[in-house]
Amino acid sequence: MREFFSGIDIVVTVFLFFFIYLFVRKVQETNIERYSYYSHYTRALFIRLFFGVCFACVYIFYYDGGDTQYYFTGARSIVRMATKNVGAFFRLMIGERTPELLSLFDYSTGWPTYFKDANSWAVCRFSVPFYVLGCGTYLGMTTVMNFVLFFPLWRFYRMIVKLYPKCSDYFAFALFYIPSVCFWGSGLLKDIWCVVGVFSIYTSCWMIFIRKKKIVINSIIYLFWAYVLTSIRPYTFYTVFATSIVWIGLHWLKKFDSRFIRVAFFPFMAVVIAGIFIVFMDNVSDLAEGKYATVGSMMEQAVIIQDDLKRDYYGSNSFDIGAFDATIPGMLKKLPQALMAGLYRPYIWEARTPFMLLSGIENILILLMTFWALIKVRFGLFSLLARDNFLLSILVFVLAFGFFIGLTIANFGALVRYRIILLPFFVVILLRLWYLNKQQKLQEDQD
Repeated sequence: MREFFSGIDIVVTVFLFFFIYLFVRKVQETNIERYSYYSHYTRALFIRLFFGVCFACVYIFYYDGGDTQYYFTGARSIVRMATKNVGAFFRLMIGERTPELLSLFDYSTGWPTYFKDANSWAVCRFSVPFYVLGCGTYLGMTTVMNFVLFFPLWRFYRMIVKLYPKCSDYFAFALFYIPSVCFWGSGLLKDIWCVVGVFSIYTSCWMIFIRKKKIVINSIIYLFWAYVLTSIRPYTFYTVFATSIVWIGLHWLKKFDSRFIRVAFFPFMAVVIAGIFIVFMDNVSDLAEGKYATVGSMMEQAVIIQDDLKRDYYGSNSFDIGAFDATIPGMLKKLPQALMAGLYRPYIWEARTPFMLLSGIENILILLMTFWALIKVRFGLFSLLARDNFLLSILVFVLAFGFFIGLTIANFGALVRYRIILLPFFVVILLRLWYLNKQQKLQEDQD
């Protein structure tokens, strides 16, 4: 335990909190007079830092270790390799995983964790700068990671505030204050990289294709996060790539003034988007590694997981949506069950741990909000989405990603972590509908 929680960890973390506070308070004070939504800046960041420390302590004292510590020791072994063989260090950082490189590790560097798992090893590689800035401490590394990765999250928040200026407080809650997103999205896991990556892809697309500003720098940011997502969870990038193309395509389609032209041009645009996605999948899937690198491997893995449920070692922490074939028609038959699992499970009565109970309470609230939206908005929902390209795009992301994780994940613990990628989007949609309904009522009262 001293390896992950010691006096040095505490001292480094306290100093980091102090200097981060001085920095963010200055940024907030500089911007708050011009942008009122900066009132969330310091609070949102320090909630993430607080939950990051809580997450680390839970894994140290409650779970007695786990993936997060393995990512830490993996990053440490790479850093120590720099003092032994600089060339090997850079080869490791760009993703090489050869027997020759593995043989270079010894007691002085420590042996690398997850070296044979390309997706998990990528987390170790990408975490190296945070290990260095965190002075080689686990808590310091977690704190620096949350500080640095907060800025892409804030950048996305600024984007949606520009799209919906009167909803800044609503969307601040969706992005920064959902408990399960704060907890699972602030730990040294794959999940924080995926959440930040998805948001960054959307923000870069907005800057490049819609605002047409700072195209070069945003193209570099896009390519960086595309590489990160493809390295860690390829299917996450496939999903956000497809839905962001839908957003851009619909935005361009609206430039036609004639409704007739838009309707006539829509099938052509749909074919073009589908063609881009197919070409993209054929090329990028060759670069991705892991069990979810291609559509075929994803379908096979989904069936393997469901077959695995027949074994006893999962216990009561698993769920079963039923058997299906590794074909697209076979999977589509499970669409309702998979979507319910991906969006709303575990139900509160399925919780077996305090963390599952927290998620269960959130899920009940989100389910109730969904029912409210369907009852209150009814057919107006479709007209709203037809007018709002961004909401339609993120709704497609929520449904596609929710279906996929509901289909391919059979463990509630993993399901809760994976869903934090779609949960902010889902809550943004629901809160936007809540706001519009509230405004409609005020308008009716005034009339």
